[in-house]
Amino acid sequence: MRSVMLKSRALPRILNVQSTLLLREFNKARLFSTGRAVYQAEKTKKTKKQQDFNPKYMGVGNKIFIPTSYNNLPNLFFHPLIVLKALIRRIYTFGLNTFKIGIFRFQTGVKPNFLLWKNKAIESYIQVNKAFVNRDVDSVRRQVSLWVEDSLTTRVKMLPKNLVLEWQILKFNGPPRLVALEPIMAPGQPLEYLQLVYKFDTEQELIKLNTVTKETEKQLKNVIDYMVFLCDTTTNDLYLSGSI
Repeated sequence: MRSVMLKSRALPRILNVQSTLLLREFNKARLFSTGRAVYQAEKTKKTKKQQDFNPKYMGVGNKIFIPTSYNNLPNLFFHPLIVLKALIRRIYTFGLNTFKIGIFRFQTGVKPNFLLWKNKAIESYIQVNKAFVNRDVDSVRRQVSLWVEDSLTTRVKMLPKNLVLEWQILKFNGPPRLVALEPIMAPGQPLEYLQLVYKFDTEQELIKLNTVTKETEKQLKNVIDYMVFLCDTTTNDLYLSGSI
């Protein structure tokens, strides 16, 4: 009889212990589920932040150094210090660009495709100029930044309605050259963008036709442009950011 009473008294204790253990396991599971939910929410938030980045919003950097052209340097005998400083800065810029490319390749493992990027830059340069003279900014909307798009749209609106333009590049006075580059760290994005500055030295022809008077004006001139592009190295897409 006594043993039965002891067992009956011990039974609630056992049930309490089991209930406590079950409650602890439940709390652990709930805590794990809550932590996992928070982690998934943060991950989704970060992913959304990365997806919200638009390279078309990137403008031109304000600290881009372009080496002085040899043709613009003064006479070495009359201004040796100026020429020497210009040559030193040119060598320094070349070394710095080489170093930046090395760091970029080391951090990303991406091999720069300079030939493809140069060809795309030439095509974009020609297409954007033709889009302007044809008053068709929409045709290049996807390959220019918002700042370039707004500038082109404003300039097109300023053109007289009775003016028809024809434009073409007659020749390149020198091969297009990459004169500066800068890795771009976009917010919430891995290192995958490069800012490229190309020098285009061209001879251009512009023909103006007045549809009212039927008069035409033909202009030939040499033009040197420094065009800035934002390059997505993962897709090899280029966006014209502006000129300097």
